[in-house]
Amino acid sequence: MRSSGSGADAPALVGVRVVELGYGIAGSFAARLLADLGADAVKVEHPRDEDPLRRAEPLIEDASGDVVGALFEFLSWNKRSLALDVDDLASRPALRALVESAHVVIVSERAVAPETLRSWNPRAAVVAVSRFGADGPFAVRDATDLVLQATGGIMQISGNADREPLKLGLRQSLYVAGLNAAYAALAAYYGALVTGSGAVLDLAIRDCVSAQLVMNQPFYAFVGIVQGRRPAVNDPLDGEPIPVADGYAALQVSATIQSEQYAELFGDERLADPRFATRARRIANAAELRELLEGHLCAERGHDLFGRAADRGFLVGVVQGARELLECPQLAARDVWHSFPELPGYRFPAVLARLTRTPARVVRRAPRHGEHSEELLAELGRPPAPAARAPARVRPRPGERRRPLEGLRVLDLSTVFAVPYVAAILSDLGAEVIKVEAPRRLDQTRLASWHGVCFDNDTSGDYWNRQALFQALNRGKRSLSLDLGTEQGRDVLRALVERSDLLLENFTPRVMRSWSTTYEELAALNPRLIMLSNTGYGSTGPWSAFKAQGTTLEVTMGLAQYTGYEGGRPSKAGQSYPDFLAAWSGLVAILAALVERRRTGRGQWIDLGMYQLGLSVIPEALLHYQATGEDLPRRGNADPDALVSAVVPTAGDDRWLAVAVRDADRLRALAGVVPALAPLVPAGGEAPDAERRRLIVEALAAWSKSRDGSEAAAELQRAGIAAGPVCDARDLLLDPQLRHRGFYEWVDYERADDGGETVRRPLVGRPYRWESESTFAAIQGPPPCFGDANEHVLRELLGLSEERIAELYELEVVTGAPLGLPVDPPPADLESMRASGVIAALDARYRDVVGQPPGGRLGRAAAPSSRRRARPPAHTPARGALPG
Repeated sequence: MRSSGSGADAPALVGVRVVELGYGIAGSFAARLLADLGADAVKVEHPRDEDPLRRAEPLIEDASGDVVGALFEFLSWNKRSLALDVDDLASRPALRALVESAHVVIVSERAVAPETLRSWNPRAAVVAVSRFGADGPFAVRDATDLVLQATGGIMQISGNADREPLKLGLRQSLYVAGLNAAYAALAAYYGALVTGSGAVLDLAIRDCVSAQLVMNQPFYAFVGIVQGRRPAVNDPLDGEPIPVADGYAALQVSATIQSEQYAELFGDERLADPRFATRARRIANAAELRELLEGHLCAERGHDLFGRAADRGFLVGVVQGARELLECPQLAARDVWHSFPELPGYRFPAVLARLTRTPARVVRRAPRHGEHSEELLAELGRPPAPAARAPARVRPRPGERRRPLEGLRVLDLSTVFAVPYVAAILSDLGAEVIKVEAPRRLDQTRLASWHGVCFDNDTSGDYWNRQALFQALNRGKRSLSLDLGTEQGRDVLRALVERSDLLLENFTPRVMRSWSTTYEELAALNPRLIMLSNTGYGSTGPWSAFKAQGTTLEVTMGLAQYTGYEGGRPSKAGQSYPDFLAAWSGLVAILAALVERRRTGRGQWIDLGMYQLGLSVIPEALLHYQATGEDLPRRGNADPDALVSAVVPTAGDDRWLAVAVRDADRLRALAGVVPALAPLVPAGGEAPDAERRRLIVEALAAWSKSRDGSEAAAELQRAGIAAGPVCDARDLLLDPQLRHRGFYEWVDYERADDGGETVRRPLVGRPYRWESESTFAAIQGPPPCFGDANEHVLRELLGLSEERIAELYELEVVTGAPLGLPVDPPPADLESMRASGVIAALDARYRDVVGQPPGGRLGRAAAPSSRRRARPPAHTPARGALPG
């Protein structure tokens, strides 16, 4: 990676000071991401108690012969280090002066009270990162990555149904929290620029994990489905790793690639058998299909298969580890690695999204402990940079609050998940989001399929407006029906671009080129436009044209290599984890570009390639391989920060408890709760060997299996041991900590046309509580009915004549309902899906759980407005459209 971008443009966050207080991966990662975008990041360390990550494995030797922690180097480049005892009253004036000079403060695990920081600097964006949140019934509980993933709900849908739940490999909850903290900090900072008032964002790492269930929770909230882990018999063409000659690959069917096309790929007509034509049939005949596929794959190398299949438009992935990633030609072409002269022989992943005018940059290696103390103490008291202290444009009246992005307009051309979710969060932050939808090719999340079970599984009428998954990913938006495959539709889009601030799209790179709507062409119409293009592999490089989705990317980007039961094969975890990495990374880039545009008045293009995002959440594996020449093994639920860890059964069907014992003292405390394992605790305080760990886990499982998981977790927590139940969708909605924090927001929905019933359902909000006198974030309302903004956009925003609007409807460039969909498709066969293991359980009483929102911070979303039921003008009915 180059040390700086080409041209004379200053970095996006030039003049912004970020102060990092406290230790931990999440906060450190967030601060470094902001530093990469140009912020002056100051890391405060205790004079005698340096960041433990400085001595964390793997340890490497720098050019001067010093031994340093490679992970610390990854998390802290571009920063300056100030040695200061934040608990010493004598140091308080210097600390206060530092905070007063800051625009963003990221504080981890209560190093300094956020309220104190805010009192010192009311304009600052303060992001307080903790395990479970600043207050509430679980606020003081301990947790490691294993416990956070368990209580966050992601493990309940990860692993095999006939085994214990499975965590994502390495320390995913901590990097997830870092990405969220970075975008949240920028959102609050942007709000401070607009209003002159800062905010405290109370961010819980556990909530960041639960936010990954934004696609799963609607199945429970609207239908009562409790999803579980992968059934014993599964679809071989569903993206799960399957053996090849030298490892594993993943094959995926899609809307455009069906199973019969694999017959052509492998030259085997047996694969075109109708018994393999649908997902249900493939599951019913899985053993035979898997045998056919493995007969071909066993003789083919993974990368050879990946190359030839991807070239022909198949959704395919290949399991890669550190070695393959470091040698990957696509990553080399994308220039994602950075090397430091002081750390010869090591390459670090250094690029998330590419901002064309103000790219991320690396200007210095991680600082030595206290390296910049003298210069920083000399700087304190100087006035902050004028560019960063731009005057507020809108100052709310006393007692009045506004969302930080109010007044911005976003055009959302995307479908399915990652980018629609970005747009949904931008809506939560106040932007007006117009979802541009094709009349003949609907967003898959509107369709009657497993992706989108309808409210109460009722597929009658306008079912495309009632799909459960669509509700979560498109909340708060408006819908414009527009055929961009026509020149007339593109003319409307260009006119909208002139009146908009952001455009989001996730087409393959050729689509925007073929429509003459590349960033260069659209920026000629609106130089202030910020455009995000999200693709599987990025817009450049030898793999840029390859199709991708989360399932195949998860294996290719390295995540599956380090996820899986110990001694077993690589495994997927969660649901479409790469899409979340893309969504949060995209938000960081967009908000940085908005901050930069506020200073310069200029927009830019953001090139977001999902594949490279995986590198930054598996740095331990990449650095370990470079330090030792060996890859990290799959370790199941072993927690890298615990002496002993396990997931053990509790009372009930498929109920589990995650336990992580950090050190020898806590192991002795565990023996006080579970006396049967006392003889197994090493007397000298050393780590137990593998056999003792196995016996400790067995004793713990014998103790837990007759106990309620929540009660067992509480007992262990009282003894100082990190523990928590593995939560499912129902558990999370009833969880006292999430309810206290207002994690779910209840939204009102119309169930029928004019005068129909209104129902209230919960949606996953954001993993932070926003506290400010001037700004706030909340879901604006339900998702749009198809085409509900047609009249608003065409008449009010664009001022088109009645004749022109009528012509657009007549040509079916604009329609009031989707074209060519079946009327009243059959509802999903939930019982069959439960019998096959696709659904773990159906809760017939789910309405009792979701129908009663708690008081306090919930219920903020608006009720349905009159604009939700839009139709074409009476004089120009949309031909072929279904009743809307």
